[in-house]
Amino acid sequence: MNNNNTEIRLITLAEAASLLQVSKRTLLRMIQKREVPAFKVGGQWRIRESQFKDWVESKAN
Repeated sequence: MNNNNTEIRLITLAEAASLLQVSKRTLLRMIQKREVPAFKVGGQWRIRESQFKDWVESKAN
């Protein structure tokens, strides 16, 4: 791997739903419609924090 200090931070469905102030079920629907960038790790949804921030900013504009 590259020895950069670039840390990849992943957030859970519950964390992202809390930040958006929506239910986990609502966020899951948005993920399934591919409105929110997410992927599964071991059967659980994860969202890359940097992509999530970019997505939120794009929706705010």
